[in-house]
Amino acid sequence: MKKVLSAAVALGVCLGLPVAAMAGTSEEQILKELEYLRSKVASQQEHIEELRNKVEKKGEVQVANEFVDQLKIKGDLRVRYEIRDRDYKDGLGDDVSRDRWRTRFRLGGVWENKAESFEVGAGLATGGDDPTSTNDTWSEAKPFETGDIRLDYAYAKHKWNDFAFTLGQHKNPLQSSWVLWDGDVRLAGITGQYGKKEGLFATAGGYAAKLVDDDNTATLVAGQLGYRGKAGDTRYTLAAGYHTYSTSLLNDGSAFGLGSVDTNRYGLNIGDLYGDLTFPVGDLKFTLYGQFWQNFGADGEIGESQAGSSFTGKPEDADTGWVFGLDAKYKAFKVGYAYSVVEADSLFGYLADSDFGDGLAKTNKEGHRVQLGYSLSKNWSTGLTWLSYERDEDYAGAREDQVDLYQFDVSYKF
Repeated sequence: MKKVLSAAVALGVCLGLPVAAMAGTSEEQILKELEYLRSKVASQQEHIEELRNKVEKKGEVQVANEFVDQLKIKGDLRVRYEIRDRDYKDGLGDDVSRDRWRTRFRLGGVWENKAESFEVGAGLATGGDDPTSTNDTWSEAKPFETGDIRLDYAYAKHKWNDFAFTLGQHKNPLQSSWVLWDGDVRLAGITGQYGKKEGLFATAGGYAAKLVDDDNTATLVAGQLGYRGKAGDTRYTLAAGYHTYSTSLLNDGSAFGLGSVDTNRYGLNIGDLYGDLTFPVGDLKFTLYGQFWQNFGADGEIGESQAGSSFTGKPEDADTGWVFGLDAKYKAFKVGYAYSVVEADSLFGYLADSDFGDGLAKTNKEGHRVQLGYSLSKNWSTGLTWLSYERDEDYAGAREDQVDLYQFDVSYKF
């Protein structure tokens, strides 16, 4: 701003002095003065435009480094009040209600090198080492304790024509609903992708899922083939995917809900079909979506399920799941509804959505999700989510009858 003011003062001086001196000068001298002033004004205008462009590039920091073209910084803060009501079966316990406040803060940056066609991204987020949550609970263990913040992702991405290759820990590249994968999961490994905004697309990757016994890395291999299209004002996506975990993960799976499975027979080999359709109706914008999945590796006897040794079904009889949902947007308002069934051995419950089933089970669950939202401004919004769920297959020893989870959010983006 100081530079702009200095330029304006200099321009005023340049304009004022010649006018005072024009009296008694020749026509030729006057023309020379005018030509000089035109040149001066043009130069100052270019300088002013340059300064204005720098100010208008919000979220971008110019870095004086020949290997880095620009740094883009973005983040968000969400404050949540949450209530969970857990109802027990008659005679098996009193109903329990829990309420808590939580914060989620995320900050990330992407450094682009356009000359060499790569970018490097890194981000921080609140929370602990849970891969399905970046929430930090207020005063969880001590009065007014400070929260934790950790590395959320760090990756390098290289582009070549319609191909992209990402190396490091990064956001889930697979097209999916909110159920199959929690939105906070960050896959660590390498991903190859092909495609544009419209048309055929493909994704394949190999990831380090877990270091087992300090000498062997259990892997996740995933792939997906799909198509994005447009018909008039309607956009749609269709995709088929498959992902599989190495057996060594099951051998170390007691902490991940896999302690009851037979590692000689059981596997996590999950195929899925996904689709969505977005279309306008007047001022309303609707998105209809659905996903179906099946764990082709689910095998074993009764009691050898992710749902635990008390579960009374065989894994191969509880190996599918699905979700259907509809979201609508009208100006600043949003509303959504979804219903999902997650059978006991249909997916890897440890990495599935952590809210749906909280206080009940990671798998063997079914229920509703209702969402309401309102945008107070471009970067400030409020929201309400209600999840109500119960066990898909009940069995002896299961105490909970139904759980309701209410989340009230205020979110800020920058």
